[in-house]
Parts: sequence; C-alpha cells; structure tokens
Amino acid sequence: MFSFHFGVSFANMNDSVISLIGSALPYTLIIFGVAAVASFIIGIPLGILTSFLRGKKSESPILVTSTILNSIPFFAMAIIVFLILAVYYPIFPLQVSFYRLTPLFSHPTVSRLITMFYYFAMPILTLVAIEAMGHLLTMRSIMVSVLGEDFITTARAKGVKNSSIMFHHAARNAMVPESTRMALEFALLMSGAVVTEIIFGVPGMGRLLYTNTLDENYPVIQAALFILSIVTIIAYSLVDFIHAWLDPRVKV
Repeated sequence: MFSFHFGVSFANMNDSVISLIGSALPYTLIIFGVAAVASFIIGIPLGILTSFLRGKKSESPILVTSTILNSIPFFAMAIIVFLILAVYYPIFPLQVSFYRLTPLFSHPTVSRLITMFYYFAMPILTLVAIEAMGHLLTMRSIMVSVLGEDFITTARAKGVKNSSIMFHHAARNAMVPESTRMALEFALLMSGAVVTEIIFGVPGMGRLLYTNTLDENYPVIQAALFILSIVTIIAYSLVDFIHAWLDPRVKV
C-alpha cells in the first residue's frame, strides 16, 4: 500500500487507481483545508467574545443559534445551503461543471482563484456553518472555566485590562484543551467534506468513493479510504505540534 501502486480500476482497465485518486484529491483538500481554517478563524474569536457575555441577554440568542447549527447533520446543512443560495436566492449556480476547474490547478491566476472560490463557496459554507459553531461552543465553555481560575482573579485585582485578560491570559490557556478537540474534529470535518461532495456533485474523494462503492470497484475503494486515512493522520500530527507549541510542558 505504501508504494502507492493500487492497480487498475475494475470499471476501466485503462485507468490506474492512482490517477483517479490524483484527479479527485485536490478538490477534497481545498474544501477540507479552507473549511478547517475558516471554522477556526471564525469560531475561536466568537467563542472568546461570547464567554464575556455570560449572564447577559445577548448571550442566549448566540448560544441557541450556534447549538442549532452545530446539531444539523452535514447532508441536511448542504441541502439547506443549496436551497437558500441557489434556489430561493440564486447567488450561486444550480449546477457547476467542476471539471472546468482543472486548468486552475496547473495555471492559477487571480481571476481563476476568484472563480474557484465562487464554485467552492457552497460546499465550504456548509462545513463552516457547522464546524465554526462547534468551535464557538467549546471555546466558550473552556473560557468560562478559565475565567474562574485564581490567576485571572489576581490579574483583575492588579488592574489588568479586560482585553489583556481575554487574549493574553485566558485565551492562551483555553487553547490547550481546544487544540485537543481540534484533532477529533478533523475526522468529523473530513467525513463532512466527503458527504458534502456527494450532495454538490464535487468530483472529489467523496464522490469517487460513493460512485465506486455502488459499482463495487474495490481497488478504488481501498485506495480512497487509505488516502483519506493518511490525510487525517497528518492533520492529527499537526494538531500535536500545535498542542506542544501552546503548552511547553507537552513533548511531541
């Protein structure tokens, strides 16, 4: 398996499995990577800010909305996003020929990158709408716990500004357990990317796995699962390094 010689496809003996994987993997990596970064950038700051709204009236609608969004399955969120942004408010096209994006990978330009974002917007929004709310809820819970610690009380007694307490003291300590959750979320986000590809017709690893499962094309199925496992393991390893960077007591 580690030689990456997966043989040929049962559906077409002229197609090698590795060529099918190579054409599908970039789509999945774009959706997975952009969604993971965007969810983190959106969810973590919102979680920090929400923790300072504890007990206020503005906290309840934020928590209710984020809890509802985080509990929606990926396939249901994909359908909701599609209906809102492509049917009722046709901001994005109903159908996209993703195979036209192939030249974008070989010769990327600014206009082509904008076109790529336009085509990938709905799948990415589907994942971000769920995952960002998960980061928000978790980060808020951890921040509330950290803000009750003695060192935060001491900092406030010394007259440290709330902004400094929020970001330099509480948030940095809260990021240590949050980084552990990130590792668990990577696998969920990857599975969400696979499901989202099937809904939106993205020719990525998810759709490749789905169509070849229906065709009982076992070499492609085995190779796709193997590659997805490697991507997930690499993501887990990156989180371990982030954890060690946030907490010097942890050794990688």
